Amino acid sequence: MTLRFFLTLFVCGLFTCVSYSQESMPKTNSIDVNAKVDKRKERPDKKRYKTIVKNDTKRILYGNKCFEEFTQSLGFMYEVQNKNTSGSLNGAARFFHNAGTKTALFFTAWPWWKLRVNKKKKDCRKLSGDFVG
Repeated sequence: MTLRFFLTLFVCGLFTCVSYSQESMPKTNSIDVNAKVDKRKERPDKKRYKTIVKNDTKRILYGNKCFEEFTQSLGFMYEVQNKNTSGSLNGAARFFHNAGTKTALFFTAWPWWKLRVNKKKKDCRKLSGDFVG
C-alpha cells in the first residue's frame, strides 16, 4: 500500500515537472498558406524627415555628425542639390518646398527652431574644431 502511494506520488511529481519545463509554442500565421501578412507590422518603421534644399554646403555643416543628429531630432535634414543637374528643383519649386518645410517646423519644433539650430551649429563647430574666434 505504501509502495503504491509513493509510486503514484512519484509519477504525479514527474508529470508536473515535465509540464513546467516545456515552453508553449507561440501561434504563428506563417504556417497557414492562405494567411495574409501585414507588411506594416512586419517591417520596422523608417523615420521620414522633412528636407530643406540648399544649393551649396556653405553654413550647414554638411558631414558633421553632431549637427546632423540634432537636425534629425528636430525632424528635418538639409539636402544639397546642384543647380544644373537633372531632377533638382528650380528656384520657385525650391522656394515653395522650403517654405512648406519651414512652416511645418514652426509648428512641430516651435517658433524658435531656427535660433536653436544656429546655436547648436555654433556648438558643434566648436566641438569639431571647425570654429575660429
